[in-house]
Amino acid sequence: MNLFTKSRSRSIVFLLAAVLIGGAIAMMTTRPASFHPTHQLRVGSEHAYEFFAPASDLQCEVSHSPALGTYAYCQSVSTNRSIHMEEDGTWKLCDSGSCLGNPGLGTGFLKAGTRVIDGPLTCDLAVDTVSCYNQDKRGFVMWRTSVASYR
Repeated sequence: MNLFTKSRSRSIVFLLAAVLIGGAIAMMTTRPASFHPTHQLRVGSEHAYEFFAPASDLQCEVSHSPALGTYAYCQSVSTNRSIHMEEDGTWKLCDSGSCLGNPGLGTGFLKAGTRVIDGPLTCDLAVDTVSCYNQDKRGFVMWRTSVASYR
């Protein structure tokens, strides 16, 4: 008796594919499991702090100032997508029309492993993501091609 008939083999392949795809989706819709910063940067001024992230083409800024308010903002030039997060951790995605801003002159590049803190907001920079969140751990994770809630 052959345990691996053609129909069973197809079923097993389908099941394995479903498990792998489900796992990939689950990874993409949750925050990175653990982030251990190698460098911490505390900013705070009358202006927003802008930076280029190590992830391909992600540009971000974070602000905690009376003049500009408290927010985090990131954009992906190649996908014409941006995200704007308020101090309470709620965020809005723009992925149609003109969603992009222009980074300021002299905007610096930060390395993977950097944690940027501005008031109640934190942004963690990994190799392929930027995660920005508030003190209640509410926020977003942005990849070059997608966005998910931080929680």
